[in-house]
Amino acid sequence: MDYQNIAKEVLLAVGGKENIQSAAHCVTRLRLVLKDNSKYDKETLENIEGSKGVFFNSGQLQVIFGTGVVDQVYAAFVKQAGIESSSVADVKSAAQKNQGKVQEFFKAFSDIFVALIPGIVGCAMILGLRSLFITEGIFGLTGSMADNYRWAADLASFFNIIATGLNFLPVFVAYSATKRFGGNPVLGIILGLILVHPDLGNRFEFMQGTLDSVKYWDFFGFNIPQVAFQGGIFPAILTSLFMAKFELFLTKKVPQILTFILVPTITIIVSALALFLVFGPLGDIVAAGIGACADFLYNKAGVFGAFAFAGLLQPLVITGTHHMIGSIEAQLISSTGFNYIQPLWAVSIIAQGGAAMGMFFLAKKKSKRREVALSSFVPTLVGVSEPAIFAVNLKDSIIPFILGAIGAGFGGVYMKLFDVKALGFGLTGIPGITIVNPPQVIHYVIGCLLSFVLPIVFILIYHKVKGIAGAELKNAAL
Repeated sequence: MDYQNIAKEVLLAVGGKENIQSAAHCVTRLRLVLKDNSKYDKETLENIEGSKGVFFNSGQLQVIFGTGVVDQVYAAFVKQAGIESSSVADVKSAAQKNQGKVQEFFKAFSDIFVALIPGIVGCAMILGLRSLFITEGIFGLTGSMADNYRWAADLASFFNIIATGLNFLPVFVAYSATKRFGGNPVLGIILGLILVHPDLGNRFEFMQGTLDSVKYWDFFGFNIPQVAFQGGIFPAILTSLFMAKFELFLTKKVPQILTFILVPTITIIVSALALFLVFGPLGDIVAAGIGACADFLYNKAGVFGAFAFAGLLQPLVITGTHHMIGSIEAQLISSTGFNYIQPLWAVSIIAQGGAAMGMFFLAKKKSKRREVALSSFVPTLVGVSEPAIFAVNLKDSIIPFILGAIGAGFGGVYMKLFDVKALGFGLTGIPGITIVNPPQVIHYVIGCLLSFVLPIVFILIYHKVKGIAGAELKNAAL
């Protein structure tokens, strides 16, 4: 494979080096931000040696080359284009300048939680291990392992302590959000600690009217309940946005000699007031509204809601509005300790992998379509659906994508029937097994398998009856 020639062809197909704003690569894809998106030739890019698909998402032109190959192509491309190497974060930042305000808004939610996912996943896995020791009847025991063995009880207690990160999730959200919005992340930590301060009353009990006694502050005629914001993901995000912008405003207005003292002091005081007076109550309303929608779909609407929820997740990916879901998952974990959306994510992603494999079986042997379909399916096993969606399922027809979404819906119904929940978020597919509530792991696996197989069956039947654009029968010419 001539990587220099591949890089040269890619450069020509995207309008030359003068059209490159920035370039980076991830595990499988060359990611480009172009100055003029109308100048790239998708068909030419798709037919370059080694290319497994091309799609445009979140302001980035992404060419799929696969693991290992993309590293070589990128090195040659940077040299040919005469540009400096950029990180994926740099490219995302450049791409945001080309996005609309709505898309950028939703993207911000993703950025806030991406940095937190390793910690959340780690804590969730530890809680999963703990549940093995406290689940009654496991391994045929009477009671739990903790009831029968001192070492198991001690480990369960230890795991509960070291997984404490999930109890203080608003602290981490405030830190990450303040950093994301351009503020001082240390001030974000202080804000987060205010959100969960132990001297404040429990907000869940306050909202339910079960808090024994409530004290109030009287500020400027406003009676403010001295209640914390445990699980306050949206109050944390909204107040962090205000804090970051207010800090930048103060920095410009305060004389430089006094900045070190006055800016953090005034920022903390004003932001804390804004939290209790405005953004805390507003965040509660936002969380309640979104939670009510999710609750209606999953709990009130039963299997029909679960079908719709799982089926609609991947269409959200296409529009870029799926970034909001992470905040809902975080809210669920903070308030209930469980996340019922993660299994729905899992089936929605693996179903698109199943649709890609359906197109694989329709493609001629040794054809590029079959190669692209297989390589696009593999990432869905670890929770990445974009290659399958853009390189296969939407390439020539929307039908594979829709049939994948329908398959996901049935997978969502299965997950609902067996009440499959996770202890964290950020992992789906095979890695997602590690954060699923242990007693429900087998149903998680069955639900994912069902979501994988059904789109294949649907595609084969649909193609036999009506035909699917872009499908190549095994005995047909490519």
